[in-house]
Amino acid sequence: MVRQRSAKPLSAGSIPAVASIPVPADFNFLATVESHGWYHLAPYRWEKAVLHRIELIAGKPRKLEISFAAGALQVRGTKDSDELRTKLKRMFQLSVDLGDFHEKAKRSPAHEWAAKERFGRLLCGSTLFEDAVKIILTTNTMWRQTVRMAELIVAKCGRGGAFPEPDDIRRFTAEELQEDCRLGYRAKSIRALADVAIETCTAGTLECFKAYQKLPGIGPYAAAHLLAMDGRHDFIAVDTEFRRFVRETYHKGRKVSDATLVRRYDRWGRWKYLAYWSELWSSR
Repeated sequence: MVRQRSAKPLSAGSIPAVASIPVPADFNFLATVESHGWYHLAPYRWEKAVLHRIELIAGKPRKLEISFAAGALQVRGTKDSDELRTKLKRMFQLSVDLGDFHEKAKRSPAHEWAAKERFGRLLCGSTLFEDAVKIILTTNTMWRQTVRMAELIVAKCGRGGAFPEPDDIRRFTAEELQEDCRLGYRAKSIRALADVAIETCTAGTLECFKAYQKLPGIGPYAAAHLLAMDGRHDFIAVDTEFRRFVRETYHKGRKVSDATLVRRYDRWGRWKYLAYWSELWSSR
């Protein structure tokens, strides 16, 4: 996954925008797009400072071109609407308040760059369902296989190249998804996920962490990741990359327990995962 730091806003160039969406003062377009690997996954395509995505708007697939200029997201491909703004708000975490994290980052030599460059928002899907499916696609596999599975599930189930909604997934059996999208054991979880009501949790973070784990295919790692997509970073998604990074960075490569690794970030409180992620991101 590519991670690049930049404090400079990007220009949309000559791309004519049909919708201009205001963003918070601490928003960084490039850092948000490249915050983690989602921009590599269909239906996203990142090219020459423009984020391309086919999105269902009013039930119809629209080819969106999203760039940044004049302090706002510039969107080409559809008219401005409440639905568009709601989806962009989630995709770019525009409602997430990073003020407290950035204040803490200023007091940490390893993190002060994050405050300076306004890092901290994660690129998301337009729905929690999309993010849940994609997180399932990252489990127990190589990244290139995750990219391929996302391409195949959009091609088979999506309307006009958009990411499929639950109804689109329900048109197929788990066996069809497994065979045609090369999902392996994930097919059953994704098919079952399409049968349950999945909505962003608004309860306390611990309650949401437990609630997300009740969803098909979602364990502690995936639940922590889903919380991060909600802008909540109280729990770290512990995986092989987290273990490798913290062991090499703070323990000279020694094998220590997951609990010891996680405790390294206790002082960050509700920003634990983001504190770790900013360290990892800046090291690439």
